[in-house]
Amino acid sequence: MRTHGILLALLLAACTERELPNAEHGLGIADVLGGAENAAGFARATAPPQLQFPRDHGAHPDFRTEWWYVTGNLDAADGHRFGVQLVFFRQALAPAGAPRSAALAAREMVLAHAAVTDVDGKVFHAEERLERIAAGLAEVRGPAPGEPFRIVCADWSARAAAGGDGFLPLDLRATGREFAFALRIGPGKPLVLQGDRGLSQKSDAPGNASIYYSMTRLPIAGTITSQGVQRDVSGQCWIDREWSTSALGPQQVGWDWFSLQLDSGEELMWYRLRRRDGSVDPWSRGCLIDAAGQATTLTPAQVQATPAGTWSAQDGCATYPASWRLVGAAPEFALEITPLLPDQELRTLVRYWEGAVAVRGTRVGKPVTGRGYLEMTGYTHAK
Repeated sequence: MRTHGILLALLLAACTERELPNAEHGLGIADVLGGAENAAGFARATAPPQLQFPRDHGAHPDFRTEWWYVTGNLDAADGHRFGVQLVFFRQALAPAGAPRSAALAAREMVLAHAAVTDVDGKVFHAEERLERIAAGLAEVRGPAPGEPFRIVCADWSARAAAGGDGFLPLDLRATGREFAFALRIGPGKPLVLQGDRGLSQKSDAPGNASIYYSMTRLPIAGTITSQGVQRDVSGQCWIDREWSTSALGPQQVGWDWFSLQLDSGEELMWYRLRRRDGSVDPWSRGCLIDAAGQATTLTPAQVQATPAGTWSAQDGCATYPASWRLVGAAPEFALEITPLLPDQELRTLVRYWEGAVAVRGTRVGKPVTGRGYLEMTGYTHAK
């Protein structure tokens, strides 16, 4: 069965605030983001976009898949450290067409993941929500004149606050069985268009690409509750925005994605696409953003990402690198990337590892430290 058939079956079974069952392996990321053969009726990312803001912070329903991705590192006044993730995926089940009259009929759904890394409490919390965009179960609205941006999936949401530009400040809300957070993101460094002026090509085939931009250093503050204790927190976050109809090619199995905020005021983004034979795909890309917000594109000829050691899930169904070393020649950097907790795996519909990391190394020969997030996909296997 193709991924979209699986998603449709799950969608039809979903109800408000229902949590999804954890499958051992989950869906493969290549299944979800591949599928160029089923792209008929959807728009494709084939040329650099003419983006307009705040409009393009909102949904792009002509494309099949889209996400609003927030990750951040925060601290309480007593020094207690946290990582936080909240992501909303908009997934179209069919191209736009004639309106459907049934109250629960839907052509789109919203899938959301929320996670808290309680670093000093040594515990990782993660949950998932899935709802159809129908009958008030989920929605994506704005930004438009008189309508600030909001995305809702069951009891989780991201909503533009009054008095901003229609997108920022952005209020995040999520509550799970063992965690909760209420956080506000403020404006910070200007956004960066990834790839070729916002067109991020992921494989050789035309249209296997996304529209991709990042907001790489934004202030975030509010409250996080973990292990029954609520704390006031503040820190820095990163927002990634992508939309596409197909991205990965048939030989691509997953990626390793780094979003790092250095104490030099710079940010580094790198995604290492992996092929089924274990090699690094030549379409791997990234950028280094200087303190003023200017981005320098990075290619595989400039960056070497080397994994070290392994961490295995307790059920034996996934094994991930335990740490990484990122080395760049021009621009020059040599960075050690270490997870703040070894186990930050999300056992969700698509199973993957994503969590808060510490950064230490050198930049142009000078010591540098930092914090960030690491995502690793495509590492599941049979027992």
